[in-house]
Amino acid sequence: MVARRADAVFFNGKVYTLDAEIGIARAVAISGGEIIAVGSDAEIKGSAPRGCDKYDLGGKVVVPGFNDSHTHFINMGVNMMNVDLMGTASLESAVAKMAAGAKKVAPGEWVIGSGWSESRWGTSRFMDREDLDSCCPDNPAVAHRICMHMCSVNSKAIELLGLTAGTAGVEADAGGRLTGVVKESAVNIVRDATRPDRSKNAKALALATRRAHSLGVTSVQDNGVAEHLSVYQAADRSGKLGVRVSFNVPAEELDSMLRISMSSGLGSDILRIGGVKLFCDGALGARTAALSEPYADDPGNKGMFMQDRDAMDEVISRANQADIQLVVHAIGDMGIEAVISSIEAALSESPRKDHRHRIEHLELPSPQHLRRMRRLRIIASMQPNFVGEWGGTNGMYCARLGEARARRNNPFKEVLASGVRMVFGSDCMPFSPLYGLISAVNAPHEAQRITVDEAMAAYTRDAAYASFEEASKGTISVGKHADMAVLSSDPFADPGALAGTVVLKTVVGGEIVYERPRARG
Repeated sequence: MVARRADAVFFNGKVYTLDAEIGIARAVAISGGEIIAVGSDAEIKGSAPRGCDKYDLGGKVVVPGFNDSHTHFINMGVNMMNVDLMGTASLESAVAKMAAGAKKVAPGEWVIGSGWSESRWGTSRFMDREDLDSCCPDNPAVAHRICMHMCSVNSKAIELLGLTAGTAGVEADAGGRLTGVVKESAVNIVRDATRPDRSKNAKALALATRRAHSLGVTSVQDNGVAEHLSVYQAADRSGKLGVRVSFNVPAEELDSMLRISMSSGLGSDILRIGGVKLFCDGALGARTAALSEPYADDPGNKGMFMQDRDAMDEVISRANQADIQLVVHAIGDMGIEAVISSIEAALSESPRKDHRHRIEHLELPSPQHLRRMRRLRIIASMQPNFVGEWGGTNGMYCARLGEARARRNNPFKEVLASGVRMVFGSDCMPFSPLYGLISAVNAPHEAQRITVDEAMAAYTRDAAYASFEEASKGTISVGKHADMAVLSSDPFADPGALAGTVVLKTVVGGEIVYERPRARG
């Protein structure tokens, strides 16, 4: 029975609530952006008042709105305005796109591209200085690899930025000439020089939001730079923030957070402070993730730590003591070991019952790591789309790690079996929950493959838990935000249907913010 007057009802659907007490329903009633009833068509539609908006779902599947647990949301929008190199099939096509981008800007202005991956090109060679000199002779140019842990720059950029062979993260050939390949800390030099202004960031947020709506995403957990918070605040004040945002503050701002006693959870149901984001190691694609054994395709290299271990331990200890959630990037097994040990020490000094500290990516955990994570209640925040992009015997993971380690990379099934809470995000590589679901359900290795139900929970119900918001979203339940996605097919009944599934409608706070255009003809 509907407890109070509904202003909208959705009926004649197959509503997968992800609420264990409700299961599958047929209809949902909404009032003031909140779910007020979930049940049968007779219960919900039958008690809908006159003047109430009624939406016939036509038997389609409804799920909670997707919650991407790891994004760079505004940066994604910025990249949409720059040269899009995502999915380029060859080095030559990426170079051609950069050349086209150079024609759209004045001589001397930056040409910025992002999203390339040599693993798609059938080569192990990175884009380099000469490639960019050939297509951007009159402009400083940068092309970011998809992982954003490395980029390529041309000669004009090298000169403008003052990069030398002595600059940390800048690669040089045997003769000492810079190759144009730039990694980790040196990437920050490039980012600082090309940082978009507030106006561009605001446009980027609008673009990213439209993309989110088209993919059924109603919430994001964002790892942005400090100035992004004011962009979100401005959009929120004007009523134009169309997704719910949990913002993870960069570790560089921890002192500022502590000075004003800012902790996780500050804010509203639209925009809130999440945790503090810090890096332990690098990325597998850039060969900078910290490994216990060398890279298979670079035998002298075991990756790197992004900062001094004592400095990382101090940040983790101080944040934990101040009741701030930790959101720590760790990919390689050595990086994961370092983070678990650091969190364990911090919790020993300052025990917390419900800290919900997280390890982001967690690509090469050992069974022992997972046992320790369960005991310490550390959340695994993982990206199944990475497996879709780089998994399999011919993928980048196998090239970097060798077949044995690649089989245990991103072990979603083992994470769940160990009792560790697992949540899913995309890292915007690419930004698409449905692609993430496909990648997890159809993963190439046994340790990775999970069910549709498990993958969906990681992108909805458990994702809300990871940001302390399980009381207000993550399931289609009475009292929660009316955030939902309507799908074109039923992957729960037929996992094979995932590949062709699209989002038909997206609902945020009871308002339909996206409807897929009908096919013509």
